[in-house]
Amino acid sequence: MNTSFLDSSCRVAFAALLHDLGKFAERAVPEVERDRLEAHVTNYCKWHEQGGYHSHRHAAWTALFMDEVEKSAPDLIRAETAPFSSRQGEGEITDSLVNAAAMHHRPETLLQWIIATADRVASGFEREDFETYNNAEESYTGRNHFQARLWTLFEQVRLAENAKRPDAAADFHWRYRLQPLSPKNLFPVKRDGYEPNQNEPAQAEYRALWEDFLKALEKIPKSHRQQWPLWLDHLDTLWQSYTHAIPSSTFGKNKPEVSLYDHSKATAAFAVALWRWHVWHVAQDNLSDADAICQHKERADWNENKFLLVQGDFFGIQDFIFSEGAETNKNAAKLLRGRSFQVSLFTELAALKVLEDCELPSTSQITNAAGRFLIVAPNTPDVRKRLENVRKELDKWFLDNTFGLAGLGFAFEEACCNDFKTKHCDEFPEGRFSALMDRLLDGLDRAKLSRFALTEDAPCVFAIEYPHGVCPYSSRLPADEQGSAPLSRDQITMGTELAHKDRLLVVRDEAELYKGSVKTLEVPVFGYRIGFTEDEEVTGKFGELARNGGLVRCWDFSLPENLTDTLWHGYARRYINAYVPQFESDDLLLSDKYRDTDAAEVKRLAPKTFNHLACEDRVLDDDGKTWIGQIALATLKGDVDNLGLIFQKGLEKNTFAKMAALSRQMNAFFAVWLPAFCKENYPDTYTVFAGGDDFFLIGPWRSTQKLAAEMATHFKAFVAENPEIHFSAGIVTTKPGHPVHALAEQAETALETVKGYECDGAKAKNAVSVYGQVVSWDKEWSELASCEAEIERLDRACRLSTGYVYGFLNLVDLAEDERKNKKPESAIWRSRVYYRTRRYVVSNKLGAGAQDQLIQVFANGIDNFRGRFRIPLFNFFYSKRRG
Repeated sequence: MNTSFLDSSCRVAFAALLHDLGKFAERAVPEVERDRLEAHVTNYCKWHEQGGYHSHRHAAWTALFMDEVEKSAPDLIRAETAPFSSRQGEGEITDSLVNAAAMHHRPETLLQWIIATADRVASGFEREDFETYNNAEESYTGRNHFQARLWTLFEQVRLAENAKRPDAAADFHWRYRLQPLSPKNLFPVKRDGYEPNQNEPAQAEYRALWEDFLKALEKIPKSHRQQWPLWLDHLDTLWQSYTHAIPSSTFGKNKPEVSLYDHSKATAAFAVALWRWHVWHVAQDNLSDADAICQHKERADWNENKFLLVQGDFFGIQDFIFSEGAETNKNAAKLLRGRSFQVSLFTELAALKVLEDCELPSTSQITNAAGRFLIVAPNTPDVRKRLENVRKELDKWFLDNTFGLAGLGFAFEEACCNDFKTKHCDEFPEGRFSALMDRLLDGLDRAKLSRFALTEDAPCVFAIEYPHGVCPYSSRLPADEQGSAPLSRDQITMGTELAHKDRLLVVRDEAELYKGSVKTLEVPVFGYRIGFTEDEEVTGKFGELARNGGLVRCWDFSLPENLTDTLWHGYARRYINAYVPQFESDDLLLSDKYRDTDAAEVKRLAPKTFNHLACEDRVLDDDGKTWIGQIALATLKGDVDNLGLIFQKGLEKNTFAKMAALSRQMNAFFAVWLPAFCKENYPDTYTVFAGGDDFFLIGPWRSTQKLAAEMATHFKAFVAENPEIHFSAGIVTTKPGHPVHALAEQAETALETVKGYECDGAKAKNAVSVYGQVVSWDKEWSELASCEAEIERLDRACRLSTGYVYGFLNLVDLAEDERKNKKPESAIWRSRVYYRTRRYVVSNKLGAGAQDQLIQVFANGIDNFRGRFRIPLFNFFYSKRRG
């Protein structure tokens, strides 16, 4: 790897990532020296002869305030600055990094044009659209750049053909809070009552955010400034944390719907790829800067395939996470969370391997969620060759270490600048960008069908011996002298360390890791060694490792302390952790509820096993001595309905930045908000995996139902109450000790039941399956919950016997038979409800009022819900179980 070339790519990415820094600074800083500002406006902003004014004044603010960031950046004065001119040298400094970042509205040099072109490609601009934007002063929203707040893309999604879309500014009712990224701030709020219509409060909000941003910059460890790739990865997370809710555009016909972060990240990725392509092109064809500038200016080369979109997709996730051995159930919880984390880790490390081997910065990785990543690379023969070598290396690693149980598929797709435009035409009825997205999906489908290059030179049969037997945790892997497979031991290690460590170190295989508080995994992954640690930068133990390049990445994977906790802690963040239930002090006081468990396991901060979780919905009876309630687990699996259609057809004019934003935000609900929500409100729920658009949780049987319902409610708020975006889920209830793979299969079957369920001739979706009954989230679930609450109230008032309530299950069967099979004789269920209730009231001397209430609840419940009424009935029985 050529570190100097990688560093140069990082500097290009840095300039492009902060090209719109001025939009942040201008809205936040009330006073600057007027003469200095006007000089920068003259130098960096577009002049309009007609009207006599400079537009896009934010470019001047970018130049003014870039040094605020540079104070905490790698040295750009005395150290290497290539490909930009040094500000210390005697030569021309027109091509300085600051000028390249700030001149994107009036570019002159090739580096300035590269960033300007990347800016336009990221926005999907047609030539005429850009000229309109570049000349614009009026705002589409009716609010100026201080007052306008970021709209949500979710509000605009429409899936039906010819559906009416919101168009006028008044049609958009939701905004994001202008605050640092936290689980709470992922959610939009209503426009009315939040979006300011005066400059003073609007700027005050920006000012507070800016001041926090400058303080947060100082949290990046100083020793990490010695390595551009390491430092830039931290900056990427910082920039996301503080610009995720800043609108990137507030002028002209553009809606303020794309965040400054998502636009900047896309611009950085395109800029690096364009620069690298030009470096190769100059070497091949001796292209002059003047000719290249002319091509950029006239868009003469916008049909040239300069970009290579690299996709990676982890396949075999389910088989890998739920693989079994003789002793899998003994360490089921640790193995599950370790394997789930490992899937995310493998995907992150595979993306890192691509970036490093292709000498690309972290900003070239646009998405990484649910085992899938997307990287923007330059389309050069050298990069293609390197990617093919990476593919072979990763295939070999997975074959050697998992025997093909899991792997990573690669797909490469060429693209030109015009492919990112959104306008429809005869050749591309849905627009060129939509056509590009279709090609990307097709590429991944092909990659899945050509795993491990089995039709080429990959081995079909492994010459493996098992002198020490099979691994007790994964029966396909051979055990070694320690009695298990190293990969399995790593999974258990990860499952243990995730509860106590917050950071992950990625070092080169040959680097030495400090062994004190670092827990190192046994198996190197793709040439990297992995260590789990706490904050060791304070003591300087990793400073030298960072300075000499041995530390490749340092990732913070800690969970937020609460829903309002800011996600920036000084390090690059990866949202790959899950919430792990632990014993707290209150649990120790009630330890007698954990029946048939090892008392030695019940200690503060120790992770809870599935056997413990199965007991968590038990409560003390009225005597204060007897624990009642079913000992059972619920497995919850779900995913967002119609996700492919949302990304392909949901937005009227999709762009690369919008696609990245939708992907990031959808992933954040499950990977960021959900674990934090569980930690705060459902502390006995394991988030086995949650990210992308799907989730798999295990918890106490009743609490998990309530969690699923709350998730549906919060997801509705998350997507701006758009009725076209929702998720479906399947819940299965089992005894603890059930094989983990069986839990997964049953939950998957339950989810498939929902997806295939038809109501009035249409696929229902937006629903949940519980006890084999499909219930819609919108209305039925809350109505059934009300029925259950009423049954519980009547139980407290009338002491309902389980025999009386149990008899209604037979009547539910009759009611279903009446409706489904049109059997008139089954209508007898109604008279039986009255007969059973009258007998119960008389024998228990309850009175006529109780009889009316019981008949209303049970007769109406059966009549309205038929088979679905089993849900509150089963929940009542389970809640009364003793023992």
